Amino acid sequence: MEQAQFTFFSESLAQRYWQFCNDLGLLVALTVEDSPSGGDAVFNVNLQEEATEEQTAQLEAYYDELFFGEQAAEIDGNDPDGALADACGVQVKLQSGEYTTIAIHPQIMNKILSVLSIDELQQFLAQVAEDIENPKSGPICSRDNLPTI
Repeated sequence: MEQAQFTFFSESLAQRYWQFCNDLGLLVALTVEDSPSGGDAVFNVNLQEEATEEQTAQLEAYYDELFFGEQAAEIDGNDPDGALADACGVQVKLQSGEYTTIAIHPQIMNKILSVLSIDELQQFLAQVAEDIENPKSGPICSRDNLPTI
């Protein structure tokens, strides 16, 4: 089974997240790799075991706080023209229990987050994944279970 991976562009934030995972009693590994475009390093915190639903909720909330809060501020503060990161993404859990990371260009992410909350974005992407994994036919107005806010 594929375990969750949380990506950071700041070593200090990745280490803080790694410690948070350890404090939750989870076995995690911190890996470093070169950015695909040859820029700064990318820091990945990889779960080595499956988290409970409660742990997953805590992990996602703290990741959102660090990635979209502190890290976004660091990135946005680097250059007057905006973000300097190569890419960012949002993790979505699939029906299989596996996670996939949806890559989003930083400028597009900034635009999305200017009108949607992090929770709204995750709900939207989870709905997209649900509808791709379980295709539906017919008009939307005839569906029983429409997404809600």
